[in-house]
Amino acid sequence: MAKTPYSEAFKRELVDEALNRTPRGGFPELEKRHGLKPGTLFDWVETLGPPPPPAPFSSLHFWIGTTPLSDADFGAYFDAADDYWSHEVEDIEAADTDLTGCGFCVDLGMRFLYDEDLLLVIRLETPVAVRELVEMSAIESEASVRAIVAACAERGIRTANAMFVYADPTQPVADAARPYNGLPYIGLFQSKSAKK
Repeated sequence: MAKTPYSEAFKRELVDEALNRTPRGGFPELEKRHGLKPGTLFDWVETLGPPPPPAPFSSLHFWIGTTPLSDADFGAYFDAADDYWSHEVEDIEAADTDLTGCGFCVDLGMRFLYDEDLLLVIRLETPVAVRELVEMSAIESEASVRAIVAACAERGIRTANAMFVYADPTQPVADAARPYNGLPYIGLFQSKSAKK
């Protein structure tokens, strides 16, 4: 059995340098400096580096309940301020007040507007079974559907006419006990069933 010329400690040290103190020439420069075959450092970073953050849609945040609000009033919670897009990134980062004008963003403590591609908002005229509402989302895991229905039942929610789902699992929900646009936060649920 061939012995690897590089110790685990050396690999980890080089991965740390690559991720936190990358030289001007990037990974190729580090590989050249240490006589590594091109692509070796990328492989080490993949296996020894930190795990990547969860991908959008891998888990979904759910808010479910019954709202007396009209479509327009319920949807206004997600609207941006008319002048939001006129602000420069630096202005938004430096602002000490919210510039989004968006209730959802304010409630979640977001500095920037949410990603529209990751948000699903549903408001029906009459309540339906929670399961029926949940099945309108992008969730594919039957176990998660059952868990959402059970979490709603624990809160006394068996039927609902409104739901919004945000598909960014990295988005923290600091205050899970408070209502958001009048709906309770149900939780973060895995989108697909775990592979066996």
